[in-house]
Amino acid sequence: MKTNVLCSATIAGVLALGLPVAAPDDDGHKGEGASTTYQTANAVMFGVGTPVAGAGTLFRSKQTLDVRIATTGLQSNGAFSVWWVVFNNPDACVDGCGLDDLARPDVRAAVFYAAGFVTGADGTANLTAHLRAGDLAEGVDVRQGTGLEKGNGFGAEVHMIVRGHGAISTGHVAEQIGSFNGACSPTCANKQAVLFPPVP
Repeated sequence: MKTNVLCSATIAGVLALGLPVAAPDDDGHKGEGASTTYQTANAVMFGVGTPVAGAGTLFRSKQTLDVRIATTGLQSNGAFSVWWVVFNNPDACVDGCGLDDLARPDVRAAVFYAAGFVTGADGTANLTAHLRAGDLAEGVDVRQGTGLEKGNGFGAEVHMIVRGHGAISTGHVAEQIGSFNGACSPTCANKQAVLFPPVP
């Protein structure tokens, strides 16, 4: 079994509630077959799996993902970026989806920018991010893949990664919170993760 935090076996406290509610369909209409589900999961230390005082909620529809994360225990007055890690075909992962599965073509994994923020003196963060299936917006920092596949909002496994860029660097904050290795001060490293398994 994998020991890295991206392994789904390290998920602590995931509640896959799967509650259908009326939501607009692909044409913006409410009606039969239009539904969303939501999941909640604890935040964990990246690479360790130890829960931290934070959690996330993922709202899913067939074509969209909306995530909300509230967490703490981060560096005070630090710069952070947040990354979508989408395993479009989690059935092709080996022993749960993790870092090594990013290299498996059948998994159809994607890693790309979601959001960025700076912390105050208390090291807390509250953030939201939205993703629509299909091609990613031009200019988005993409490390791998092409995003969430169309129609796969329920079937993909989704990991959210909080990446630290060190202390706020005057004149370089936009670079720190908007790219994978932007203005690392002194180094950039993944700090926390929130993991959401696919919805049956």
